[in-house]
Amino acid sequence: MIRAVIFDMDGVLSDTERLHIEAEQRQLRHFGIDPGVLASGAYMGVPDREFYTAIFREHGVVADIDAVVAEKWRLIGACPDEQIVAVPGALALVERLHRRGLPLAVASSSPPAFIERVLGCLGVRDRLAVVISSTEVARGKPAPDVFLAAAGRLGVAPADCVVIEDSVNGILAAKRAGMRCVALVSGDRARSEGADVVVGDLARLTDEMLLAG
Repeated sequence: MIRAVIFDMDGVLSDTERLHIEAEQRQLRHFGIDPGVLASGAYMGVPDREFYTAIFREHGVVADIDAVVAEKWRLIGACPDEQIVAVPGALALVERLHRRGLPLAVASSSPPAFIERVLGCLGVRDRLAVVISSTEVARGKPAPDVFLAAAGRLGVAPADCVVIEDSVNGILAAKRAGMRCVALVSGDRARSEGADVVVGDLARLTDEMLLAG
Protein backbone atom coordinates (compact mmCIF):
# COMPACT_ATOMS: atom_id res chain seq x y z
CA MET A 1 0.00 0.00 0.00
CA ILE A 2 1.43 3.40 -0.98
CA ARG A 3 1.68 5.66 2.07
CA ALA A 4 4.09 8.41 0.89
CA VAL A 5 5.12 10.23 -2.28
CA ILE A 6 8.70 11.29 -3.05
CA PHE A 7 9.32 13.85 -5.79
CA ASP A 8 12.47 14.52 -7.72
CA MET A 9 12.70 18.30 -8.10
CA ASP A 10 14.43 19.48 -11.30
CA GLY A 11 12.20 18.53 -14.21
CA VAL A 12 9.42 17.12 -12.01
CA LEU A 13 8.33 19.88 -9.64
CA SER A 14 10.27 22.75 -11.20
CA ASP A 15 11.25 23.61 -14.74
CA THR A 16 14.87 23.94 -13.62
CA GLU A 17 16.43 20.99 -15.43
CA ARG A 18 17.01 23.45 -18.28
CA LEU A 19 19.21 25.58 -15.98
CA HIS A 20 21.45 22.57 -15.33
CA ILE A 21 21.66 21.79 -19.03
CA GLU A 22 22.41 25.38 -20.04
CA ALA A 23 25.18 25.72 -17.44
CA GLU A 24 26.70 22.34 -18.29
CA GLN A 25 26.63 23.03 -22.03
CA ARG A 26 28.43 26.31 -21.48
CA GLN A 27 31.09 24.66 -19.35
CA LEU A 28 31.60 21.72 -21.70
CA ARG A 29 32.16 24.10 -24.61
CA HIS A 30 34.72 25.96 -22.51
CA PHE A 31 36.68 22.70 -22.12
CA GLY A 32 36.34 21.78 -25.79
CA ILE A 33 33.77 19.05 -25.23
CA ASP A 34 30.79 18.72 -27.57
CA PRO A 35 27.71 19.46 -25.40
CA GLY A 36 25.84 16.93 -27.51
CA VAL A 37 27.07 14.32 -25.02
CA LEU A 38 24.21 15.48 -22.78
CA ALA A 39 21.53 14.62 -25.33
CA SER A 40 21.16 10.98 -24.32
CA GLY A 41 20.15 11.90 -20.78
CA ALA A 42 22.65 9.39 -19.42
CA TYR A 43 23.99 11.93 -16.93
CA MET A 44 20.63 13.36 -15.80
CA GLY A 45 20.21 13.07 -12.05
CA VAL A 46 23.87 12.21 -11.46
CA PRO A 47 25.54 14.37 -8.78
CA ASP A 48 27.77 17.12 -10.17
CA ARG A 49 31.09 15.77 -8.96
CA GLU A 50 30.38 12.35 -10.46
CA PHE A 51 29.18 13.89 -13.73
CA TYR A 52 32.18 16.16 -14.28
CA THR A 53 34.67 13.53 -13.12
CA ALA A 54 33.27 11.00 -15.58
CA ILE A 55 32.92 13.36 -18.54
CA PHE A 56 36.38 14.89 -18.09
CA ARG A 57 37.98 11.47 -17.73
CA GLU A 58 36.25 10.30 -20.89
CA HIS A 59 37.55 13.30 -22.84
CA GLY A 60 41.01 13.53 -21.30
CA VAL A 61 40.36 16.86 -19.60
CA VAL A 62 42.27 17.77 -16.44
CA ALA A 63 40.46 20.33 -14.31
CA ASP A 64 39.70 21.31 -10.72
CA ILE A 65 36.36 19.55 -10.26
CA ASP A 66 35.41 21.55 -7.18
CA ALA A 67 36.01 24.80 -9.07
CA VAL A 68 33.98 23.58 -12.04
CA VAL A 69 31.06 22.59 -9.81
CA ALA A 70 31.23 25.93 -8.01
CA GLU A 71 31.14 27.73 -11.37
CA LYS A 72 28.12 25.71 -12.48
CA TRP A 73 26.22 26.82 -9.40
CA ARG A 74 27.34 30.41 -9.87
CA LEU A 75 25.82 30.29 -13.35
CA ILE A 76 22.61 28.69 -12.13
CA GLY A 77 22.41 31.00 -9.13
CA ALA A 78 22.39 34.02 -11.43
CA CYS A 79 18.94 33.00 -12.66
CA PRO A 80 16.32 35.44 -11.32
CA ASP A 81 13.56 34.02 -9.13
CA GLU A 82 10.87 34.81 -11.68
CA GLN A 83 12.44 32.30 -14.07
CA ILE A 84 12.02 29.49 -11.55
CA VAL A 85 8.59 28.10 -12.39
CA ALA A 86 6.65 24.93 -11.76
CA VAL A 87 6.31 22.07 -14.20
CA PRO A 88 2.72 22.13 -15.52
CA GLY A 89 0.43 20.22 -13.19
CA ALA A 90 2.99 19.94 -10.38
CA LEU A 91 1.49 22.43 -7.93
CA ALA A 92 -2.01 21.02 -8.31
CA LEU A 93 -0.68 17.51 -7.73
CA VAL A 94 1.20 18.51 -4.58
CA GLU A 95 -1.88 20.24 -3.22
CA ARG A 96 -4.15 17.30 -4.04
CA LEU A 97 -1.85 14.78 -2.33
CA HIS A 98 -1.40 17.08 0.66
CA ARG A 99 -5.18 17.29 1.08
CA ARG A 100 -5.29 13.49 1.08
CA GLY A 101 -2.98 13.54 4.07
CA LEU A 102 -0.10 11.77 2.35
CA PRO A 103 3.38 12.68 3.61
CA LEU A 104 5.40 14.22 0.78
CA ALA A 105 9.15 14.50 0.25
CA VAL A 106 11.64 15.91 -2.24
CA ALA A 107 14.82 13.94 -2.97
CA SER A 108 17.02 15.85 -5.41
CA SER A 109 20.58 15.80 -6.70
CA SER A 110 20.75 19.59 -6.43
CA PRO A 111 22.48 21.13 -3.38
CA PRO A 112 20.34 22.01 -0.33
CA ALA A 113 20.47 25.79 -0.79
CA PHE A 114 19.16 25.57 -4.36
CA ILE A 115 16.45 23.09 -3.38
CA GLU A 116 15.22 25.45 -0.67
CA ARG A 117 15.31 28.40 -3.07
CA VAL A 118 13.29 26.57 -5.71
CA LEU A 119 10.70 25.23 -3.28
CA GLY A 120 10.35 28.72 -1.85
CA CYS A 121 9.80 30.20 -5.31
CA LEU A 122 7.15 27.56 -6.01
CA GLY A 123 5.46 28.14 -2.66
CA VAL A 124 5.33 24.44 -1.73
CA ARG A 125 7.95 24.15 1.01
CA ASP A 126 5.33 23.90 3.76
CA ARG A 127 3.66 20.98 1.96
CA LEU A 128 6.79 18.82 2.21
CA ALA A 129 7.54 16.79 5.31
CA VAL A 130 11.06 15.91 4.16
CA VAL A 131 13.53 17.61 1.83
CA ILE A 132 16.85 15.90 1.14
CA SER A 133 19.77 16.35 -1.25
CA SER A 134 22.03 13.68 -2.69
CA THR A 135 24.90 15.69 -1.19
CA GLU A 136 23.69 14.46 2.22
CA VAL A 137 24.12 10.75 1.44
CA ALA A 138 27.07 8.54 0.54
CA ARG A 139 26.10 7.88 -3.08
CA GLY A 140 24.04 9.82 -5.57
CA LYS A 141 21.57 8.50 -8.12
CA PRO A 142 21.45 5.88 -9.65
CA ALA A 143 22.30 4.48 -6.19
CA PRO A 144 19.17 4.30 -3.99
CA ASP A 145 20.66 6.17 -1.02
CA VAL A 146 18.76 9.45 -1.30
CA PHE A 147 15.39 7.73 -1.66
CA LEU A 148 16.08 5.34 1.20
CA ALA A 149 17.09 8.29 3.36
CA ALA A 150 13.88 10.13 2.43
CA ALA A 151 11.78 7.09 3.36
CA GLY A 152 13.64 6.77 6.65
CA ARG A 153 12.98 10.40 7.55
CA LEU A 154 9.33 9.99 6.59
CA GLY A 155 9.09 6.90 8.77
CA VAL A 156 7.65 4.88 5.88
CA ALA A 157 8.93 1.57 4.51
CA PRO A 158 10.51 1.85 1.04
CA ALA A 159 7.94 -0.56 -0.42
CA ASP A 160 5.20 1.84 0.70
CA CYS A 161 6.68 4.81 -1.20
CA VAL A 162 6.18 5.98 -4.77
CA VAL A 163 8.73 8.16 -6.54
CA ILE A 164 8.06 10.58 -9.40
CA GLU A 165 11.17 10.93 -11.57
CA ASP A 166 12.16 12.21 -15.00
CA SER A 167 15.58 10.63 -15.52
CA VAL A 168 16.97 7.17 -16.20
CA ASN A 169 19.25 7.44 -13.18
CA GLY A 170 16.41 8.56 -10.93
CA ILE A 171 14.21 5.68 -12.05
CA LEU A 172 17.06 3.23 -11.41
CA ALA A 173 17.58 4.71 -7.96
CA ALA A 174 13.90 4.42 -7.09
CA LYS A 175 13.63 0.81 -8.23
CA ARG A 176 16.86 -0.12 -6.44
CA ALA A 177 15.31 1.35 -3.31
CA GLY A 178 12.40 -1.06 -3.74
CA MET A 179 9.92 1.71 -4.49
CA ARG A 180 7.16 2.15 -7.04
CA CYS A 181 8.17 4.67 -9.71
CA VAL A 182 6.26 6.99 -12.01
CA ALA A 183 8.28 8.34 -14.95
CA LEU A 184 7.45 11.82 -16.17
CA VAL A 185 8.75 11.51 -19.72
CA SER A 186 7.61 13.04 -22.98
CA GLY A 187 9.11 12.05 -26.29
CA ASP A 188 12.01 9.65 -25.66
CA ARG A 189 10.29 6.72 -23.95
CA ALA A 190 13.62 4.89 -23.63
CA ARG A 191 14.25 7.17 -20.64
CA SER A 192 11.32 5.56 -18.81
CA GLU A 193 12.63 1.99 -18.86
CA GLY A 194 11.93 0.23 -15.56
CA ALA A 195 9.21 2.61 -14.39
CA ASP A 196 5.87 1.24 -13.22
CA VAL A 197 3.86 4.05 -14.83
CA VAL A 198 4.81 6.48 -17.59
CA VAL A 199 3.11 9.84 -18.13
CA GLY A 200 3.97 12.80 -20.31
CA ASP A 201 1.97 15.31 -18.28
CA LEU A 202 1.40 15.50 -14.53
CA ALA A 203 -2.12 16.73 -15.15
CA ARG A 204 -2.88 13.27 -16.53
CA LEU A 205 -1.48 11.47 -13.47
CA THR A 206 -4.48 10.25 -11.49
CA ASP A 207 -4.35 9.16 -7.86
CA GLU A 208 -5.19 5.63 -8.99
CA MET A 209 -2.19 5.54 -11.33
CA LEU A 210 0.11 7.01 -8.70
CA LEU A 211 -0.97 5.07 -5.64
CA ALA A 212 -1.78 1.63 -7.06
CA GLY A 213 0.28 -1.27 -5.82
